[in-house]
Amino acid sequence: MASVECSIGDLISKLHPDIIQTQILTRLDGPTLASTASTSSYLQTLCYEQKLWREISTITWPCINDSRVVQAISSFPSGYRSFFADSYPFTEYTWESEKQDPPTTGLISAVDLYYRGELIYSKVQEMETENGKAGWFLSAPFRVDLLDEKESVQTQILYPGGDYEAWVRNMEESMELNWIVIDPVKKRAANISSRKAVSARRNWLTGDLEIRFSTVVAEAAGKKKPAEVAVVVSCGSAETWKELDEEVGGEVHVRDVRLQVEDIEGKCLKGRDSLVVLQGTLEGKRCCKDGGGEGRGKGRYEEYMEMKTHMREKKERREKAQDTICMIFGFSLFVLLWSFVLLR
Repeated sequence: MASVECSIGDLISKLHPDIIQTQILTRLDGPTLASTASTSSYLQTLCYEQKLWREISTITWPCINDSRVVQAISSFPSGYRSFFADSYPFTEYTWESEKQDPPTTGLISAVDLYYRGELIYSKVQEMETENGKAGWFLSAPFRVDLLDEKESVQTQILYPGGDYEAWVRNMEESMELNWIVIDPVKKRAANISSRKAVSARRNWLTGDLEIRFSTVVAEAAGKKKPAEVAVVVSCGSAETWKELDEEVGGEVHVRDVRLQVEDIEGKCLKGRDSLVVLQGTLEGKRCCKDGGGEGRGKGRYEEYMEMKTHMREKKERREKAQDTICMIFGFSLFVLLWSFVLLR
C-alpha cells in the first residue's frame, strides 16, 4: 500500500502544476479541495491558490460578486479560503453573553434565494449598527428587510390552484436560502440560514405564504434560554397585492425577505441583544457533518418548537394556578368580611 501511495505521489509530482490546477482541482468542490490540500505539502500549495477558492465561493454564493463583499473578503486572513471555511459548514451556534469584546460597528448581509436549484433572488445589504450613527438600532426591535414595502420579485413559480396544502409542502421542499453575515472589522463570516426551509404556513392576516429558514442558537454558559435566528420569505400575488386564489391560482412573487432574532416566547429581540447573538454565530464552532448541516436545521427547529410548546404550557399552568389561588384568596376574604359584618 505504501508503494502504491508513493507511486501516485510521484506521478502527481511529475505533472505540471498548471495541469493539476486547471484540469483537476477546478473540478473539485470546496470540501473535496480542502481534503486534497491535506494529503501533501505539494498539493497544499496548489490547493491554496486564491483563484480556485474565489471560483468555488462565487459559484456557491453568486451574491458575493458584489464589490462590497469582495472588498471585505480581501481583508480575511486567507481571503476566499477563509471565507469559504467560515460560510460553508453548519455552525454550532453559541454566544457569550458576558463577553467584553467591543460590539461590531457594521455587518454585511449577502443573500441568495433558490427555487428547485434555480437562483430567483440575490441581494447584498449593509447594516449600520454604530451607536453614534444609528443609536435607535440598538434599542428598537431587530429586523432586516431586503425588500421595500411595495416591492416584489417576479418569479417563474406558479400556483396551479386546487390542492393548496400540497403546494405548500412543495414550496417548503423546493426553496433554499443562504444568508451570510459578514463582519468586515473582525474578518469573519457565517451562514446563519438553515439552508433548507424548516416550515411553511399561510399568514391568515395577509394571505401570503411564509417560508421559514431558522437557526436555533444557545448561550454558551447555558444561563439563558435559546433564541431563534429566523429568515422569513413571504410569497404572494404581487399584481393585486391580495392573497392567492385557492381555486384559480396564479403567478407567485416574492414580497418579503426579512431577518429577525426571536426569544423562546416568540418576541423579537432588540438590536443590542440581537447583535450579541449574531456575533456569537460568527465566532461559533464549525461542523461539516450531515452534508454541511442542512439536515440538522429542521431537526433542531422541531426540538426548539417542542421546548417552546412545553414552556408555554408550563407558563399557562402556572398562570392558571395563580388565578386559582387569587380566586380562593378573594373568596376567603369575602367570606371573612361577610362573617365580620354578620357578627356585628
